[in-house]
Amino acid sequence: MSYEREVFSFSGLMKETRVLDEDSGIRLVGTFGGAKCLVFVTRFGPRYTMMVYSVKRTDGTPEKRLETIELDTPEALAAALRRVAGARIRAYIY
Repeated sequence: MSYEREVFSFSGLMKETRVLDEDSGIRLVGTFGGAKCLVFVTRFGPRYTMMVYSVKRTDGTPEKRLETIELDTPEALAAALRRVAGARIRAYIY
């Protein structure tokens, strides 16, 4: 059984990152290099991993990994997420 919850604001997204379990993650729809992308965030211990993927035009699924970043603090993650998040947040906690 999978569980997913939508987050509608950047501040709400950042609250979720601070309490992210090691077996959960975040999926965010954003833009990278002017094109639509999917961003996945996971956490292992104190470190966060953010992966950015291009999106297939036909069905919206992840295609090619464009970037992978490891971050040590929630503040560093917030700065990285601001680069790809649009004005309207479409994020899902799973």
